[in-house]
Amino acid sequence: MRFTLSQLQAFACTARLGTVHAAAKHLSLTQPAVSNRIRELEDQMSIKLFERHNQRLQVTQAGRNALVYAERVLASAQEMARMDLTDSISGLIRIGVDESCAIVGMPHILRDLKETHPGVRVDLKVGGGAELLEKINHGELDMALHTGRSDQANVTSLFLGWTEHQWVAARDAAVLPGPFTPEQAITQRIVCNPPPSTLNDSMAKWLKSGGFETEEFSRCNSLSLMLSLVLSCHAIAVLPVSIVREHLASGAMRVLDSQPLLPAVAYYLSFPAHHHSATTARLRDIAQRNLALTRFFLPEVRTAGQTALDTLPLLVRQAEEGPEEGSA
Repeated sequence: MRFTLSQLQAFACTARLGTVHAAAKHLSLTQPAVSNRIRELEDQMSIKLFERHNQRLQVTQAGRNALVYAERVLASAQEMARMDLTDSISGLIRIGVDESCAIVGMPHILRDLKETHPGVRVDLKVGGGAELLEKINHGELDMALHTGRSDQANVTSLFLGWTEHQWVAARDAAVLPGPFTPEQAITQRIVCNPPPSTLNDSMAKWLKSGGFETEEFSRCNSLSLMLSLVLSCHAIAVLPVSIVREHLASGAMRVLDSQPLLPAVAYYLSFPAHHHSATTARLRDIAQRNLALTRFFLPEVRTAGQTALDTLPLLVRQAEEGPEEGSA
């Protein structure tokens, strides 16, 4: 079967407008040209597409079935025509990513990148923000997704969205309900990333707000292991909400009502300053879109009067719903 886009276009346009005359006018063709294309398509498919009724053409049952596929093909052709195929990304890209993004968003980002730019090969490095920025500075990475903006002149950091950190504990952990303060925190076993890290910084600043400083916590450089330690009641921790949503929804874990509330944390895409290009902009759009679809970011900036538990119903509902429909 060898039908053409022009034949499908003549068929679909005539089906929508009801007459060959209207279709010809819309397509800037002669009526015989439209009629010939429809006849050729009927011959190719060995079916009758139209029947004449009261001076108008009615699509047959077989024609209605064919019209569904014809419109799909024409829509795909229009999308392809809008693509700038000469501007496609290809070759090797070295991407650094922190562990929370690696767990939640990176599978979706890579799928989107593969579908839109099939010529791309990706090398991934998982690490903390400070480590990833250092690798960009030394030319070992092309870009990185992380918390903590770079202050280096030769590294550009673009803001992508706000992420959320919360004190969390297992359902059966021996932490009393009610406001959770720095004074209570230092009586608990705590597990946290070693410095320099955003989680460690969040925890240290929060404790200091209550007049406390502590070195009495277990250091761990793996969020996955920290999550397991919290779930097993070994410790409590400050963790990104993005990696604990499912455990909150199941009831295996709970958010502690920290007072004061831990501040939202800015999330960035960083890259060498001299590499800011259309390629970087497209990769930023892919990352930002997929992180938003997987609800990696806060939907809005929190107000000063909110508590940690004010956002809990939203977090649980998002975990139950899963990623938004249409996510990669």
